[in-house]
Amino acid sequence: MAKSKLRNSTELLFDTIFDAMHDKKAENILLLDLTKIKGANFDYFVIAHGNSTTQVNAIAEEIRRKVKTVLHMNPAHAEGFTNAEWILLDYLDVVVHIFQQEVREHYQLENLWADAVITPIIEEIPVKKMTVKKASTVKKESAPKKTTKKETTSKVAKKESVKKTTKNNERKSSKPAKSTAKPATKPKSKSTKKV
Repeated sequence: MAKSKLRNSTELLFDTIFDAMHDKKAENILLLDLTKIKGANFDYFVIAHGNSTTQVNAIAEEIRRKVKTVLHMNPAHAEGFTNAEWILLDYLDVVVHIFQQEVREHYQLENLWADAVITPIIEEIPVKKMTVKKASTVKKESAPKKTTKKETTSKVAKKESVKKTTKNNERKSSKPAKSTAKPATKPKSKSTKKV
């Protein structure tokens, strides 16, 4: 039980260190497993490099900050912050080495521990799934339709005929209506003839 608990805390430490390194763009990250090498004082080395003293410092500081935040651990020993050519952070069984590229190539620490199991740590880039957007069901307001001369002339003619009809109707209603009925006539009275 204690062994699996230790394994889980070590894995969490690795994850935290690797996250911090990726955040600060550390390059060529390697995990060296020294557990099967007799005489090794440490179980694991984590090795990476940056391209400037500023980047090397930033990587080391980010590792310290994240490990402190996540695991509440400070390194047992830290050195190299002054010139930032090779910074070492000692987390007991895990030792982190952050180099400048030229210094790393000079010391070739990976080759000194050639019997170690070396695992390159490559940042996993999530694959974005292609999504096809469906056509929108909401109708967009279309731009006003361009009209031709014939359509314009036709529309104007219709408007004018409507106006004429309206005016004619107005004129008719203002004039007195002609009656088609015959005017009432007085009834003819019977004339009485005198004899």
